[in-house]
Amino acid sequence: MYIEVRYRSGKHYVIIHQSDSKVNAGKVVAQFAGSEVEAKNVAKQYARQLSCLIKYTKGGAEIPSSPPDGYVE
Repeated sequence: MYIEVRYRSGKHYVIIHQSDSKVNAGKVVAQFAGSEVEAKNVAKQYARQLSCLIKYTKGGAEIPSSPPDGYVE
């Protein structure tokens, strides 16, 4: 599981990747945030609650299905 903060087309998104959950395996939940600061704060709150890492990205048309190589939880 990890949290992704993505900037795309002038908008900021907080995306929760739940890859290790048996109930929600592969389910991705996205939340729109108004500004960069707000997106980072929301991501930090989720990361604390779920005890996971935050990944910051820009652009991209699709939501990746798995973390990049070298990712360790």
